[in-house]
Amino acid sequence: MKIHLLSGFLGSGKTTAIHAAARTLLQQGIHTSVITNDQGIKLVDGDFFKSTGIPGRQVTGGCFCCNFAALDSSIQSLVTANNTAVIFAESVGSCTDIVATVLKPLLQFYPAAQVTISAFADVRLLQLMLNGGTNLFDETVNYIYLKQLEEAGIIVVNKMDLIDQTTLAEIKVLMQQKYPGKIILFQNSMVENDIVKWIDTINHEDSSGSLASLDINYDTYAAGEAKLGWLDQELEIHSSDNSALQLAEDLVNLIYKKIVEQRYVIGHLKMLINATNKISFTNDHDVMVEIKKTPSTLATLLINARVQTDAEDIVQLVSAAVDQIEKRSGCKIVVFNQSAFQPGYPKPLYRL
Repeated sequence: MKIHLLSGFLGSGKTTAIHAAARTLLQQGIHTSVITNDQGIKLVDGDFFKSTGIPGRQVTGGCFCCNFAALDSSIQSLVTANNTAVIFAESVGSCTDIVATVLKPLLQFYPAAQVTISAFADVRLLQLMLNGGTNLFDETVNYIYLKQLEEAGIIVVNKMDLIDQTTLAEIKVLMQQKYPGKIILFQNSMVENDIVKWIDTINHEDSSGSLASLDINYDTYAAGEAKLGWLDQELEIHSSDNSALQLAEDLVNLIYKKIVEQRYVIGHLKMLINATNKISFTNDHDVMVEIKKTPSTLATLLINARVQTDAEDIVQLVSAAVDQIEKRSGCKIVVFNQSAFQPGYPKPLYRL
C-alpha cells in the first residue's frame, strides 16, 4: 500500500493535484482513494471528491496528528471497502510536524507501506518568502509554512502557469540554495504531463525512513494556528423567481469582496455550490467567479473560510453579506449548520 501525505496552504492547489492524480490512477485500474482532513466538521474538499465519485473518507474535528486514530480507521476502512492500493491523505493546511506525528507512526502501524510527504507551495507566495519574507501573514503563520517545506521529502512548486520564465529561473536558483538535496518539482496541476511526473516521482520515492523529525517550537506553531479564524457554514438559498443559483454566485463573490475590503489575509476560502461547483479564492484572486446557472428555487452553499482574523469577524462578515443579498433580492437564506473557532494547541497522539 502507498500512502501519500500532502501539506501546504494559501491556495497551494494540492486538492486539484490530488483530484487529477486520483483520476489518472483510477483510469489505469489502480484502486485509489482520498482522505481529506480539517479541524472543522464539514469539508468542501471531502464533499467535492464525493461528487466526483472518487472513494474517500474525511477526518474532521482535528488534524491527522491529533486525530491519528481516525486517520488509521479511515485507512483500514478504505482498504476493506475498496481494496485500496494508493491513498492520498491531504492534511489540514495549517498542519506541520507531519514526519514525527503522522509518517513515522504510520510506518509502525503499516511497516510494509510506502509513505511519502509532498509539500505544495503557490509559486508566487514562495517567491515572496524566499526573497526575504512577506508581511502577508503573521510571522508565526509564516513559521508553519516554512516548517512544511523543511520537513517534506518532495516540494511541489505549483501554479507555474502564473509566472514568466525569468521568475521561474529565479525561483529555481532560490530553491536549490534553500533546499539542497530535496526533490523539487515545478508543476501546473492542470497539466496532465505534470501530474504524471508527480505520480511517477512519489511512486519511486523511498525516503520515508530517512526523513528527520522537525526541530519545532510548539508554542510558536500553536500561536500561528490560532492566528487563523475558522468558519464552516452550510446554508440554503430559497428564491421564488428561480434565481437561487444566481444568488449563490452573488453571495460567494460578495463574501470574497468583503474579505478583501477588510484586508483580511486568506489562508484558504473554499465554497461548494449544490455539492458540485467548487470555488476557491486566494488573496490575489481578482476575478469574480461565474458558475453555470439553470433556473432553480433552491441552492445550497458550503463555506470553509480560514482567514487571519478572529473567527467572530468572519461570522459577522458572512452574516452581513447574507443580509445584503436577502434585502436586495427578496430571497430567503437559511443557515442550518455553523462552526466558528480559533484552533487550539496541537496535541499529537504520537510524536516519534
